[in-house]
Amino acid sequence: MAGYLSASAYGKIKVRVMKLNRHPDGTHEPREMTVNTLLWGDFAESWTTGSNAKIVATETQKNTIYQLAKTHTLSSPEEFGMYVCEHILKTYDHITKVKVSVWEDPWGRIHMDGKPHKHAFTKTTSERRTAEITQSRGSAPHVVGGITNLIVLKTTQSSFEKFIGHPGSYMPKDPSGWTTLGEAEDRSFSTAVESTWVYATPNAPFNDCYAKVKNAFIEKFAGPPDTGVPSPSAQQTGYQMTLAALEACAPHILDISIATPNLHYMPLHSQSVPGHMHAPNADVFFPIDGPSGYITSTASRRSKL
Repeated sequence: MAGYLSASAYGKIKVRVMKLNRHPDGTHEPREMTVNTLLWGDFAESWTTGSNAKIVATETQKNTIYQLAKTHTLSSPEEFGMYVCEHILKTYDHITKVKVSVWEDPWGRIHMDGKPHKHAFTKTTSERRTAEITQSRGSAPHVVGGITNLIVLKTTQSSFEKFIGHPGSYMPKDPSGWTTLGEAEDRSFSTAVESTWVYATPNAPFNDCYAKVKNAFIEKFAGPPDTGVPSPSAQQTGYQMTLAALEACAPHILDISIATPNLHYMPLHSQSVPGHMHAPNADVFFPIDGPSGYITSTASRRSKL
């Protein structure tokens, strides 16, 4: 059988835009985002014959982002993404589906002597807020919120014990014979949290939910300030974080997924150096970029099928 075109789409990526909202009291509020667009529709002939008769140029898509930003505050990635989807579907009748992905880079207001500055800011955090909006013609937008690179660290109360190859596990003796990692009763635990969540409706309080999800993640990871909380596994900690986020933003979130890639800080004594070069108080570590563990889970409110 001869090959044929079974799917096609195109768009524009890495469109960076900043909107400066100037308020009547002289306070400024910058919102900086990066936007990707992806279009589906009646333009297969561009692939099959080379005709561009129904192609909305990607440069036009870029211009659309900037022109729409003139009439929108960029109040949230979700709302701006829906605004872009709506415009494209309304303007081009041969486009059948649009996906808009948005990343926000937050600016933190500078405070001096406890007083917020009206128009000076700094990059205060490593994380990026994300959103992905998909809308087909005649349907409501499907909205997914998210966060990436939320870096957290706890320096104690994390353990990793009784895994395969050690007593108390499902297989105390690893059949492969390749388990070399020893058990850890107490260790540091750091990760760069990645998470996405599905909103129940396109009218959810997006900014409020984002703040609640982020706070729930941090509180469940860290525990109370004076006592902390034990973490017997990265899997259990990540799952508890998603359950807390679901509850904090009920009923607006249907599902929430999380990934917690390990950021390893290795004790000096694990390096191949003589014993006299070890840190006697186990207080010196060396970071490594990889290899590292990668743990995922999803918590849902929807009924099981």
